[in-house]
Amino acid sequence: MSADAGHRTLPHTADTRIQAWAPTIGECIAQAVLGTAGSFLDLDGAAATSERDLHVEPGEPQDRLVAVLDEVIYLMDTTGQIPIKATAVHDQNRLRLHLTMADLTAIPQTGAVPKAVALHQLTFEHRAGQWTCAVTLDV
Repeated sequence: MSADAGHRTLPHTADTRIQAWAPTIGECIAQAVLGTAGSFLDLDGAAATSERDLHVEPGEPQDRLVAVLDEVIYLMDTTGQIPIKATAVHDQNRLRLHLTMADLTAIPQTGAVPKAVALHQLTFEHRAGQWTCAVTLDV
């Protein structure tokens, strides 16, 4: 990840809101994945148990973000695993995320578990050489 990339949780009344930023769309999505995991888990010291590649279909940045976060929530529900590292890999104009996974039960929970991605107030924009996205997660 670039030093110009990161994520944070934003104040929200009922759900969880994540903001992420990075120089590329792929890195921004990867940061949103990490922000999602970090919004309800203490990832410090989390031990990797597996790796997974997630191929991201071409499309609008917002659609790609929603598809990736939906897949992360699905993986949590079906495999009991969560990404603790995410790296964007660009292969011939295709985007792939390389995810390092950990078992949910082995990580201390610090907040409400996301259940779905809300489309309301979803943003993904490019300004001054930086991509920024913000998404609300239903908990």
